Parts: sequence; structure tokens; C-alpha cells
Amino acid sequence: MFTLLFSMSSILTFQQQPNIQLEVVGNSNDSKHWAFFAPHENEHVSNDYVAQKIIEKGGVFVVLKQAGKRTVTLEIDNHKIKIDPNRMFTQTGRFASINKLNPELASDPLSIQKAEQRAKKLSEFVLDTLSGKQPPKTLIAMHNNSNGYEGDGKQGIGNVSIERYQTKLSSGAQYLIDVASGQHDEDDLYFVTDKHDFSTMQSLGWNAVLQNPKVAHDPEEDDGSLSVYAEMQGYRYINIEAERVTEGFGENHLAVQKQMVDFTFSLLEQNTAN
Repeated sequence: MFTLLFSMSSILTFQQQPNIQLEVVGNSNDSKHWAFFAPHENEHVSNDYVAQKIIEKGGVFVVLKQAGKRTVTLEIDNHKIKIDPNRMFTQTGRFASINKLNPELASDPLSIQKAEQRAKKLSEFVLDTLSGKQPPKTLIAMHNNSNGYEGDGKQGIGNVSIERYQTKLSSGAQYLIDVASGQHDEDDLYFVTDKHDFSTMQSLGWNAVLQNPKVAHDPEEDDGSLSVYAEMQGYRYINIEAERVTEGFGENHLAVQKQMVDFTFSLLEQNTAN
């Protein structure tokens, strides 16, 4: 991670479990209003590039690190309990993720409770590192996904695709307001909370998804993700998604994700100018 800029990054250790760390590039206390976050350590196609742009333009980039996996493993008593680190920013999301990924704990509510509390501390550690002295106005998440999506009839895997979001919206999904299908591969897309960002992306031919603000107060739509947390707190949120190689399938769409990062910075700097 950050192979070219490692000397310009720092490591913060999670006190409650030292094998979980945050790698930090930049300074959350500078004058910039943005913070980038990579929750899944195995989704790192353009992390070096984001680190480079942070050094050039300011702000902070935080990568959650443990063992190179998508999930984080919480060590609770004699259990190793998995949680999706992008489902840990609300209590509802934490419990749902822990129960989903650790069905063997169904008869052990105490361990589930302890894991939820550990995950809460981890989420606070992440948010404090992103915030510095003042919370950022914009949170930008870096994600990579698999080629297509499971059940697409094209041997796709995973669950992220602009085509899948279109299907979800058409079938009445309440966590979405709108979906724009642009000129890029179905797996290269933005997921945003700001209507202006969505409209700008749509007008320029990007794939984009607009989250419904109701997720901030509807328990049925609370999955504990950073996008839901951002909506609850009134932060602007931008998720930059691009395809990566998964299980030998697909490609790393590095060039496109670099373009998406550059475009995001243009939006951030335009916001600063205004």
C-alpha cells in the first residue's frame, strides 16, 4: 500500500486491538474540507494515486489495515468475529453485519454485544482520524468491485453494478432516488448523496447513483455504511467505485478510477472556490 509514498504516510494503531491499524496520508487538520477513506484493504486499485493527489492538493486519506482482507476480524474472548468495516458506522449496521457474517454466534449474545462495542470503538477511531479538529464537509470513499454482478446472466460476481442499481430502483428500492447510466463500464460508478454532484456526473456521462435522504431516519434502510452515516450527519458523500480483478475474473480499471478521482477533486475544489 502506498508503495511510492510510504515514507510520507504514518501508521496509527487501534488501542483496543493492535493488529488493526490506520495508514494515514496527509493532514486532517489542514484547511481542506475533504477526507478520503478506504475501508476494505483488498480494494486498493487506485490507492497510490489518491495518496499522490492528497500530497499535492491537501486533505487526508485513511486506509483501514489488518490482514489484507475485505472484512475486519475482531478478537473477542476466544472468538474471531468478522465485520464489514463499511457496515460499522451505526449500531443497527454493526449488529446486522456481525450477525450476518458470524451465524455461529446466534446462541452467544454476550460475544455479539462485545463485538458490537469493539466495532463501535473502531468506527470512532476511523471517524476521529478523518475529522481532525473539525469534521470534513465531504467524505470520499474508495471502493473496488467485481465484474458484473451475481445473477446478471453474464457470469458476473459480486453485487455492485450500475445495471444492478437500475434494477433495484425499478423494483422499488427505497434507499435510492435516481440512477444515471453513462458512457462507462457498468462497474465504474459514483454513489453520492448530493443532488448537484449527481446532476453534474450525469451530464458528463458518468455512471452515478443518488442515495435517498430517508436512509438517515428509516431503520429499515440503515445498513451502517459510511454513506448512511454521512446522510445522518449532513455530510456530503462521494463513493468512487471501479472494477478490479476478483477470483481471476475482470480487470483492474486503474485508468478510469484515476479519472474519477481527478473529477472528484475538480468538484471539491469548485466547492472551495464557491
